[in-house]
Amino acid sequence: MNIPPPPPRLIALAPLLLVPALLALAACGGDDDGGGTFEPGNLTNSERVPTATPWTDTPELVILDPDNINPLPPDNPNQTEPTEAPEPNGGEPGVCGDTYTVVSGDTTFDIADRCGVSADDIIALNPDIDPASLSIGQVLNMPSADSDDTE
Repeated sequence: MNIPPPPPRLIALAPLLLVPALLALAACGGDDDGGGTFEPGNLTNSERVPTATPWTDTPELVILDPDNINPLPPDNPNQTEPTEAPEPNGGEPGVCGDTYTVVSGDTTFDIADRCGVSADDIIALNPDIDPASLSIGQVLNMPSADSDDTE
């Protein structure tokens, strides 16, 4: 029985098929049972992955009594009474005043409701803004709350 030689086209394709197969085999690496030392980037062996040591005894659960929480001591050791936070100025983010700086989630109607003015008055004082799409940090001119006649 005589076996015919492979066609020349198949012989030409052999290297093209063999090279990717060899590259894939080389990329897979091998299993070196070289010991239990940790190698950075090699976290596939669960016996060689560093982990935290578990507690030998579980710590006791502590529940804080909300009526027994004391404020932190003052930064200045000579200060005995806590100082009050300064009043926010109008124009600071989220604070009503002559100007209002838009914060996340604000809409024209929310701002008007929070500041006690009408949304139409805000829109009239700020013709350059699009009331449907306010931007965080955008500064709006605000009407005074006592000149508003919302009904």
